[in-house]
Amino acid sequence: MNDLYISNREKVILELLLNQKNGITINYLASQLDVSTRTVYRELSSIESTLAQYQLKLYKKNEGYFIKGNKGFIEELKSELYSASDELTTQKRQSLLMITLLLEEEELKTESLAYDLKVSTGTVQQDLQIIEDIFKEYDIKIVKRKARGIKVISSEASLRLIVSGLIASELNEYNFFKLFDEQAIISKDAFHESRNPFLEVLDPDIMETVYRLVRQFGEFQFEDVNDTQLQSLILFLTFSVMRIKQNHTVKQAIHEHQINDKVRERSVGISKEIFNDLSERYGLKTLSQEEIVFLALQIDGLNVPLRDEFSDDYDLQLSFKVRELIRLVSEDMYMPFYQDETLFRDLFAHISAAIQRNKAPMPEVNNPLLEKIHEEYTELSSVIQNRMAGLFPEFEFQFNELLYVVVHFASAYERNSSAQLLNVLIICSSGMGTAKILESRLRKNVPEVTTVDVSRISQLHQLNFEQYDLILSTIFLQGFEKDYKVVTPLLMEDELKSIRKYIEQVLREKIKKLRQADNSLKVGVEHQTFQDFFSKITKVNQLLESFSVQKIGNYDTLRLTLQQICLNLSGSVLTDPLAVSEKLEKRMVTAPIGIPNTGLGLFHCVHSSIKEAHFSIVDLPESFEMMNMERKIMKLDRILLLLAPDPMDELTQDMMGTISASIVESDANLNLFNKGSEKQIQQHLNQLFLEKIK
Repeated sequence: MNDLYISNREKVILELLLNQKNGITINYLASQLDVSTRTVYRELSSIESTLAQYQLKLYKKNEGYFIKGNKGFIEELKSELYSASDELTTQKRQSLLMITLLLEEEELKTESLAYDLKVSTGTVQQDLQIIEDIFKEYDIKIVKRKARGIKVISSEASLRLIVSGLIASELNEYNFFKLFDEQAIISKDAFHESRNPFLEVLDPDIMETVYRLVRQFGEFQFEDVNDTQLQSLILFLTFSVMRIKQNHTVKQAIHEHQINDKVRERSVGISKEIFNDLSERYGLKTLSQEEIVFLALQIDGLNVPLRDEFSDDYDLQLSFKVRELIRLVSEDMYMPFYQDETLFRDLFAHISAAIQRNKAPMPEVNNPLLEKIHEEYTELSSVIQNRMAGLFPEFEFQFNELLYVVVHFASAYERNSSAQLLNVLIICSSGMGTAKILESRLRKNVPEVTTVDVSRISQLHQLNFEQYDLILSTIFLQGFEKDYKVVTPLLMEDELKSIRKYIEQVLREKIKKLRQADNSLKVGVEHQTFQDFFSKITKVNQLLESFSVQKIGNYDTLRLTLQQICLNLSGSVLTDPLAVSEKLEKRMVTAPIGIPNTGLGLFHCVHSSIKEAHFSIVDLPESFEMMNMERKIMKLDRILLLLAPDPMDELTQDMMGTISASIVESDANLNLFNKGSEKQIQQHLNQLFLEKIK
C-alpha cells in the first residue's frame, strides 16, 4: 500500500475500532473525540472509503460499529496505521486538493480526487466548498461540468503564489535546510525518503540550482532574511522555473502603476540577474517584463534590513508614517516607544516589505505562535490594528502581517538593557521579531544573561557552539547534536524554572572566567572608547555650529528658491550648488516631502559635491504650494535642509538620521521645527546629541 494519509480524528477512530472487536457506539466515539455525534457520523462516512482500499467494511451490530474483513487485510491496515509518519490533517488534505486542482489542466472527477486523498466523495465536496471561498480572493473559478468533472481557471500569477505558498506552509524550515549540505548540494535520498507529498511537487535538481544561486548572490542581503522567508523565496523560484519550462508564463500579473511605483530598481535588477543565470542553465526563452517584475515583487517583499537610511532612495514618506505609528501607539499605550530607535528601524524594514507583499499576497497560513502573541498582547494588538488602518488606508494588510508589527512593539516593550553575565544562543526560524521577544523575556527574567546571539537554522553550520552556555530553540531540531532547550518566545514560568536550574550549575565558573577576561581587556577598550568619543563629539560640534535659521529673498518659483539657497552655500558647503539644487528638485517631484499639518518641507540630498554634513532652516517670504506625504496640497513656509556627502561615513549617517527622526518624533517636536526660533531649535539639537553620545 501507499503511505496512509488520514486526519488525526480518523486515525483515532480506526485505532478504537481495531482494538474493540465487539464494536463501539457512536456516543462512545463522540465522548472520546469530544465532538458531536453528527461529526462522528461524518467521519465514519469518510472512514468507509479508507477501509475500502483494504477490502474491509464497516458494519453495525446492535448499537455498535466494528470492522469486518480478511484478517490479513486487517493486519495490513494496522501496520500502515501505526507506521504512518505523517498524518494528513484536514488542513493538509485541503491544501493538497488545492494544489491538485491548480496543476491539473484537464477535468477531474470527485471520485478520482476522493480515491487519491483516501477520503469519501462527501468529504471532497465539503472541502471544495471551503476551497471555493479561498479561491475567490484570488479571482480563481471552480468550474463544475456534469459528466466531465471539475476544472479550475486561474491566472498564472495566482497559481504560483498559492501553490508555492501552500508548499512553504507545510514544510518545516529545519528539515528543509537539512536537505542541503555545506556545498549547497541536495540529498536526493533525503528528499525522496521524506515522502512529503508537498515537497514531491517540486523538482529537486531545480531546487538545488535555485538554492545555490540565491545563497551565493553577492549583491543582496539574503543572509539577513529570516529562514521562513528565505525558504519561501527558494520554493517560489523553484516552482516558477518549473512552470516556465512548461511554457506557463505570467501575463498582465502586475498593474502598470505597481511597476513604476514601489518596486525598487534594485529588486528588478536582482530579478533580472537571477533569471539570466537560470535561463542560461535551463535554456529558458526570453522572459517578459511581467515575469521579471513578478519575481522582483517577491524579493521586495522580503523583510531585509535597509541600510543607508539617509540616502537618495530612502522612503521619506514611509519613514514619516512609521514614526507617526510609533508616536500614536506610544500615546495610546502610555509607553515611550518613540525612544527606541531599534523599534523604528525594525518596523521600517518590516512595513516596507509588507507593503510589497500586499501587492501579491500569498495565502495566509495559521501561525500558533502569532496567535499566542495576540493573546498575550490583546490591547496592543487592537491599538496597532486601528492605527495601521488609519495610517495605511490604501492597504488591507493580512492579520498575520499586523501581528508581526505587534511582535516588534512587544519586543521593544520587553527590552531590557541591564548588564548580565551569560552567553546564550537563540535558534529561531520565524524571524528577528520573535527572537527579540525571547531575548527580552530572557534578559528580564534571568538577570545573569549578558550576550544573546540569534541564529537562523540555515547558518548553524557556521557557529562554534562551545562559546555558548545555553542554547534555546523555538522549534524541535531533529538530529541536532548539542544540548538545547525547546521554548516558546514568551518563556512561560515552567520554562524559566528549568533554565534557572541549569544556569545555577555553570554560573560560578563562568563569572570567574569572564571577570579575568574583562581585566585583561580593560585598558585597550578604554582607549578605543575615548578615540570614538572624541571623533564623534568633534563632528557633532561642527554640524551644530553651522546650523542656522535664515530668511531668503522672494523668488517666483520654488525651483529658483532652491537654486539660490544652494548658491548661498557655495564654497563653504557645496562645490557644485546647481547640481545639488537640481537633485533636491528632482527628489521633491519623485516623492512628496511636505510634512502634513505643518508648513514644513524636508529637503534632503546626498551628493559628491557636498563637502560636509549640513543642516539649516530657511524661512520663505511667501508660501509655495506643494504635495505633502499624505498626497494632499499644502502650503510650504519653511524649508528644512539636510545635506550629506557621498560617500557618507557611519557617523554622518547617524547624525543626519537622528535629526530627521527627531523632527517627526512628537507633536511638540513638529511644532518646534515648524515655528521655533534659531535659539530654541539650537537648544533642542544640543540636548538631542548630548543624550545620544552619553
